[in-house]
Amino acid sequence: MEAAFWHQRWEENRIGFHQADFNHWLQSWWSAQQADEPVLVPLCGKSRDMLWLSAQGHPVDGFELSSLAVSQFFSENQLAATVSEVGPYQCHQVDSLRIFQGDFFAAPSLGRRYRLVYDRAALIALPTAMRRQYAALISSLVETGGQILLVTLEYQPEQQSQPPFSVGEMEVRALFERDFRIEVLGRAAEVDHPRVLSGQLSYFDEVAYRLVRRG
Repeated sequence: MEAAFWHQRWEENRIGFHQADFNHWLQSWWSAQQADEPVLVPLCGKSRDMLWLSAQGHPVDGFELSSLAVSQFFSENQLAATVSEVGPYQCHQVDSLRIFQGDFFAAPSLGRRYRLVYDRAALIALPTAMRRQYAALISSLVETGGQILLVTLEYQPEQQSQPPFSVGEMEVRALFERDFRIEVLGRAAEVDHPRVLSGQLSYFDEVAYRLVRRG
């Protein structure tokens, strides 16, 4: 997607992908992770999941293109961030929670790698060609033995020209299996989703995976 697309979505408040509550996969799976380990949150928007991760003792590095999303995150959570220039990014920071505002695909310029990644709305936000670029970038940013909690959506029919996109297990494996061991953690059917109730979609499932970086 072009940057202008995402800027427009935030300006028009068309952010149906945003979840006000903490993600249930995050809460149920994350407890086994080492508390002081930094967490990468790509395409983070204004996700409150970053607050949950921070409350568990994790330094958090979010990356977000939209300056509006970043400002809303801090204002809605009544946080006063300091702002600095870090590489190609504007870095907004409160304690050990940082959001780098700018293009996530420039992240290698910071020279950081991670052992923990949380992706709830990044992969499914990208069209097919960019998902391949994203997978390659994530592989380069994760250390050997590092883990990703990846949450995707699957729905039928899949014809949709705008995100969030349906990304099935076969595609997840095609994108990541060369560099990661992949485990399906579970699937949750959203039977009350408006598009399921209206008959537009036959099903709408949230699927969670654990990815472990191979050596």
